Amino acid sequence: MENTNLDEIDVKILRILQKDIRTPFKEIANQCNMSIDTIKNRYNKLIKNEVIRGSTIVVDPKKIGQGNLVIIGIKVVQKFSDSVLNMIKKMKGLCVVTKSIGQYDIEAIFLLEDIEQIGITKDKIEDFPQVKSADVGIFVDKPLLCPKNFEFDR
Repeated sequence: MENTNLDEIDVKILRILQKDIRTPFKEIANQCNMSIDTIKNRYNKLIKNEVIRGSTIVVDPKKIGQGNLVIIGIKVVQKFSDSVLNMIKKMKGLCVVTKSIGQYDIEAIFLLEDIEQIGITKDKIEDFPQVKSADVGIFVDKPLLCPKNFEFDR
């Protein structure tokens, strides 16, 4: 993984956006003492270099009828982790999937309607021939996303 060289202005832009992704470029430009065009160009460069990989909204799952945020830890036959990951990426309800180090080889977070859907999803994963096992954990409260607490140095 290649590091991108960030200067003080890039870091300041990132920190402002971490606090509120909806901050207008005009306000960021004022805080950085730069023109709006300069801020837009820097923002676009951060996207191009994949420093910023997207922005999103956070939906309350219960309010849209998807009441269960579920994490599934998956153990796989090691040489097949990429193929299992690619199969999971196509599954309904997937929010996040990543390879991991530790108890599981892959961890996936799903937003699922009910216990039946959780069982179906777990069974589909376990049906992949390269999967050794899949363990389910269910979030019991709203997750707290705290990107503004993520500190980084340049």
